[in-house]
Amino acid sequence: MRQVRQNKIMLIGETFSGKSSLIRALSEDVYTPRRAMAVEYFGRFVNTPGEFLENRRFYHALITSAADCDTLFFVQDTTRISCLFPPLFASMFNRKIIGILSKIDKEKSNSTLATRFLENAGVKEIIATSAITGDGLDRLQLLISNTAVISQQ
Repeated sequence: MRQVRQNKIMLIGETFSGKSSLIRALSEDVYTPRRAMAVEYFGRFVNTPGEFLENRRFYHALITSAADCDTLFFVQDTTRISCLFPPLFASMFNRKIIGILSKIDKEKSNSTLATRFLENAGVKEIIATSAITGDGLDRLQLLISNTAVISQQ
């Protein structure tokens, strides 16, 4: 019997990079953003604490949490001048990875630098977004809705 389920998506990024705001924007304002202190599940989304990326000793928690997910979003804040995604970080995961440039509406946004950060981390597909203005969310929503997982049982 074939069974279709929603694509599970895990968001990885630094603290205050916009992961929760992105979930809220993609879930039509049903989600209440708050600072994740542990892995948080909301429908198809898995929100990870920024500390999991900020401290190498928690990488195993990211790898373990990703096992249940189909797609990973690497969220990079475009207003930051540094990046905590290590080079080729994406190669640790056997999943589809999409880079998300967040906060592109901000005055100090630098999408070129943020894109370079994600490319260095091994991300091939990158989408620029703003949870405030909605830029890029239609493309991301279409990508999410067109990706269902079919399993044979």
